[in-house]
Amino acid sequence: MFNRRDFMWATAAGVGTMAVMSSETVKAAEPTASFNVIYPNHDGARFDANYYRSSHIPLVMKVMKATSVLLIEGVPMGSAPAPFAMIAHFQFASPEAIQAALADPAMAELRADVAHFTDIKPTVMLGKSV
Repeated sequence: MFNRRDFMWATAAGVGTMAVMSSETVKAAEPTASFNVIYPNHDGARFDANYYRSSHIPLVMKVMKATSVLLIEGVPMGSAPAPFAMIAHFQFASPEAIQAALADPAMAELRADVAHFTDIKPTVMLGKSV
């Protein structure tokens, strides 16, 4: 619940900062590592989201053994096309788990499968939760 007194104290305590304080203690989640695959959209790009969700992602999860995946499909903003066709955010328990997944020889099968759903060259980014 929002506590006005704690909010006012936090605002006054730091010039140029603002924080919302709560009387409830929130336990921080354990840090995790992520492997993010970003498919930038462009004119004429081909991306089969149905194949991606129904075939490619189950294969990725089987090979890479990620703890979870969040898929974010781009949608147009008014008349402007989405800047990204898809963003896949794979969570892993540790950076070592990502490295083990990337070293798996079955990764070749995943790379070969990409041609079935897109002609976009993805950007890959490693990340960590904070």
